Amino acid sequence: MAARGFIELLRLADYGRQRQQGGQENQNTRWSGIAFRFAGYQFVAPLGEVAEVVPVPGSTTIPSAKSWMRGLANVRGRLLPLTDLAMFLDLPETEITRLSKVMIIDRPNNYGGIIVDQVMGIHHFNKHSYFSSNAQLPDALAQYTSGYFERHGQQWHVFLFSKLIQDQAYLNASA
Repeated sequence: MAARGFIELLRLADYGRQRQQGGQENQNTRWSGIAFRFAGYQFVAPLGEVAEVVPVPGSTTIPSAKSWMRGLANVRGRLLPLTDLAMFLDLPETEITRLSKVMIIDRPNNYGGIIVDQVMGIHHFNKHSYFSSNAQLPDALAQYTSGYFERHGQQWHVFLFSKLIQDQAYLNASA
């Protein structure tokens, strides 16, 4: 339950903002997800795929692990493997800044943290602005996405962590 606390707080804050703005948009035409940036692209992950978002914690390196496995961190008593998603995809290493965050995936048999450049909270999109193609994305990224939403001339690619954690290359972090 604690792992879902941050996401729940974001949902409640967003709900309060909507009520102040005079009501909610029709739920049948709205899609919501957690917006984030990495490798120069904007993404949005379905709400149910991310358990929590935390600042990048200190970590201990793992001997004989691949370079994209940044290490293990202790997050509230649980050992969290930290992955540099950009390095996993053969992109330049993520530079850790004050805006960098870890998106925690907490699924049966898979608990891990993905380091991204920035998390921008929950964003809402009109379902009519969804396109199923993955235009303008390198193949390494496109394989983990499912289309994009377009808003104000910008593409927000739908990133599916569920696809990432099924990839055997991702699951095998030993060097």
